[in-house]
Amino acid sequence: MTLTAVAVTSLASCSDDDDNNTPNGPYVPQACLEKFAQQYPDAKNVKWEIKAPYFVAEFHSNNNLEETESWYKADGTWAMSETDYGADLFMIPTAVNLAFNQTEYAQWPIDDIKYYQYPAGNSDFYLIEVKDTDPKPDMQLYFKPDGTLIKTTPDSGADITPDTVI
Repeated sequence: MTLTAVAVTSLASCSDDDDNNTPNGPYVPQACLEKFAQQYPDAKNVKWEIKAPYFVAEFHSNNNLEETESWYKADGTWAMSETDYGADLFMIPTAVNLAFNQTEYAQWPIDDIKYYQYPAGNSDFYLIEVKDTDPKPDMQLYFKPDGTLIKTTPDSGADITPDTVI
């Protein structure tokens, strides 16, 4: 009985919960927390996770109409943000909406619309994912913020990270 109590106490003291500096989440470097607070002072429902080597803050903005993930390096350097607009074409710039409606996929149901922003600003893009009801593959359409179509590809299912080349 005493041995069991010692073992349980020893295991509990090995927990790294006290190293956690975000509620119900992983330890996040202070530099990341500060940069995030500077970029998104009005963020709500912030949850942090680690997608090595990045620290990712997931939060809601614009009255919960948008869900955003903002990616940071351990030194606090902002690497990328991904904003999810669901399937609402009215949430994106008119130029992108009009350009999408000129594609061969304009009649396909929209599965998801995301906006990817990068520190340099010149590689930002919108990704519109569409799906068809027959056996055709789901498609991804990449647009610059000015509405220029960058490329169209079958949906690979791969996540886009700061290291993804578009």
